[in-house]
Amino acid sequence: MKVNLGSIIVSAAFTCAATFTYTAAAQSIEIATPGRAQTFTLQELKEKLPAEALTIDDPNYKETKTFRAFKLKDVLALVAKGQDLRAEELIFTSSDGYAPGTSAAKYGKYEAYLAFGENGREFAPLAQGKATVSPGPFYVVWKAGRAVKNEVPWPYQVVKIEWINWSEKFPLVAPKAKQGQAGFVLFKDHCIRCHSINLQGGELGPELNIPKNVTEYWKPAELKAFIKNASSYHARSKMPAFTSLSEKNLQDLIVYLAAMAKQKTQP
Repeated sequence: MKVNLGSIIVSAAFTCAATFTYTAAAQSIEIATPGRAQTFTLQELKEKLPAEALTIDDPNYKETKTFRAFKLKDVLALVAKGQDLRAEELIFTSSDGYAPGTSAAKYGKYEAYLAFGENGREFAPLAQGKATVSPGPFYVVWKAGRAVKNEVPWPYQVVKIEWINWSEKFPLVAPKAKQGQAGFVLFKDHCIRCHSINLQGGELGPELNIPKNVTEYWKPAELKAFIKNASSYHARSKMPAFTSLSEKNLQDLIVYLAAMAKQKTQP
């Protein structure tokens, strides 16, 4: 059998080039502020900003880690360019649709970094449910480390960071009924990072309002128990246990969700 060595070399070269292009494209992030948005590759960020070695007690790895990272305020400044950012929330979107946020006040209180690898090597894999994943292309970490684990989000596989105002970004999520307001605050703080209402919000978990509202097929008592500890229903569930929520918190969430059943809208 004759082997066309030239074809193999060309094919291999094409494969390597395609792989490199995909990798370079994958290592990019979109930064958005009100009225402005721009995408940067990792290489472009390295050319524009100084990278630091940041050593912290990391809550996801559960050990001390040294990351290569940019100060998040410097990354945002590349797009803000002197804008007076009066937005309410900073939203981090991961490649799987997970979209946690933090208030402008907490972002101003704690110093955030955008990590792109460990010091001298790529990210070590992280356990996620039944699998292990890389935190790349970008991982948002905080200088205070594990001490602020429950104060601010620690999202990885981040592909977009966005300053938002709630009324502009999620107009179909807020309840019209007064009795749903307390639960709305809880939903905004704990749930919208994974779940959507009227298709507005996170994409990692299921949509909760259309075509059927979750309260239309879950009994309230079971739904409360599921929210409190999803792993008691599904082994290795990606949904965390919300043990800090009181019975009143859970009831407020149910009231909010039930109120949204009367506000079903397709964006």
